[in-house]
Amino acid sequence: MSSAEQGNLPVPLTGFAGRRREIDGIRSLLDTRRLVTLTGMGGVGKTRLALEVSADARESFPDGVWLVDLAP
Repeated sequence: MSSAEQGNLPVPLTGFAGRRREIDGIRSLLDTRRLVTLTGMGGVGKTRLALEVSADARESFPDGVWLVDLAP
């Protein structure tokens, strides 16, 4: 497994469209911060957005991108 593929992100079952402004904003924050927290009401797509940004950012993190599910 190459370093760009390291991590435990789930494979999305559906495509992702839209929210380009949010994706770009989060990616910009990740350039200067170690941790970014997405907040909002339940059901608005925070997890799906985070997974999309994380998968897109894999090559920027040589040690991989990992999902830590805090819900359980």
